[in-house]
Amino acid sequence: MPPTPTSRDPRRAVRIRPAWLVAAVALALSDVTRAQLDRNFPPPPPLHSPVEGAIDMHVHSEPDVFGRSLNDIETARLAQRLGMRAIVLKNHVTQTADRAALVALTVPGVEIFGGIVLNRAVGGINPTAVEWMTRMSGARGRVVWLPTFDADHHLRTFKEPGTGLKVAVDGKITAETEAVLRIVARANLVLQTGHVSPDEVLAVARAARELGVKNLVVTHAMAEVPGLGLDQMRELAALGAIMELDFITHLQGPQAHLPWMTHWHRVSIADMAAAIRQVGAESFVLSTDLGQAGNPTFADGYSMLVGGLRKEGISDADLDTMMKRNPARLLGLAP
Repeated sequence: MPPTPTSRDPRRAVRIRPAWLVAAVALALSDVTRAQLDRNFPPPPPLHSPVEGAIDMHVHSEPDVFGRSLNDIETARLAQRLGMRAIVLKNHVTQTADRAALVALTVPGVEIFGGIVLNRAVGGINPTAVEWMTRMSGARGRVVWLPTFDADHHLRTFKEPGTGLKVAVDGKITAETEAVLRIVARANLVLQTGHVSPDEVLAVARAARELGVKNLVVTHAMAEVPGLGLDQMRELAALGAIMELDFITHLQGPQAHLPWMTHWHRVSIADMAAAIRQVGAESFVLSTDLGQAGNPTFADGYSMLVGGLRKEGISDADLDTMMKRNPARLLGLAP
């Protein structure tokens, strides 16, 4: 005999609900919903990216020989989503002009550029490697970095073994460096100084001016390498050089969250703001040098850098100069 509705069959008891209970629950839910809708909530804030229109000239991404948090395409899509104007992909051991060309085809709405770092992996200070980079289809190779971790100054600063690459000796650039500078001038590229010494930076800046190089950037100028002082930055500014300020230096130092970053001294956002006030915003660009696994994304880092400088009293006009106008000019983009 099948169980009746009043039987103690638990399966039946679960399925049966009195009509009055169903109606009461529905009424209560409708009252809650109506009350929520009737409340005077403020409208959502307008979407605004603090890095809209910005250009980051120093971003690391995969594929790489070092741990990176995002690949090239993910990096470009993040820049696109936040309304950034352009990014430059950097790799210490291989050129990125070809990668930038492919990413530019894949991710519209943001300019993607690459370049070459003149470490030993590409033959060191190798004019031939620079020449071929300039001919890469897509015309995305815009930046030439002098040696970074293979620079002699880098090795000596961090007490690493061996003899590194030098771009100048006794205040005079080498023949290979001169050949590179001539290609940079002819192709109107951006020359970045990498991790060479302050004396080498000054020698390169003087020679670059004589050889017609229009776009010279001192890579993370205030960091451990090259480690420029204020007077040297003023001298370089007078020679037409642009100093790069990178958010990563704010994270470095003994307190850093990643062991490899504890060996670098910290350049805080307050330190950067002081240099901007004393040298002038027209002589700086803002970048991040981010992309390492375990660090903030370049987009978050750039946002924190801009916000931090604003809190230190740097004006919006000066921020626009450093994050938009100066890097656009260097990369040959329209004002």
